[in-house]
Amino acid sequence: MRAFLPALCTALALTAAPALAQDSRPQPGPGSDPALSAAEFDALTRGRTMDTHDAEIGLYGVETFLPGQRVIWRDADRCMHGSWEQVGEQICFLYEDKPDRPVCWTYHDRGGWIMGWFEGRRDTVPIMLYPAQGPISCEGWLGA
Repeated sequence: MRAFLPALCTALALTAAPALAQDSRPQPGPGSDPALSAAEFDALTRGRTMDTHDAEIGLYGVETFLPGQRVIWRDADRCMHGSWEQVGEQICFLYEDKPDRPVCWTYHDRGGWIMGWFEGRRDTVPIMLYPAQGPISCEGWLGA
């Protein structure tokens, strides 16, 4: 048992090291990290389902990106349909519960995942979109 614990600790440290290194990497500045255009964002997301995470909450929602810039958003509290469009450098989402209140982000390709900044503000906690299993639907959804 004594020999097992150091080996286990070493294995855990080696497993965690890449994740810690990824999180501590400096992010490019705004000038060297252009926001994705609508065409670029659509090419990375259309037909896919993405898990949405942030550094404070972790996984907090899942979104399926459909043709025609349509989406289905699902979290613990709700499941709803929406759409998105490019406004300036931002990708803005309109959901059926608040069709007059867009939620806008700048998105940045990170090679295998996408980072988003609320309203393009780098002083906010970014979100991370990671490929997930999908698609999702609201059919049969009962809520939390």
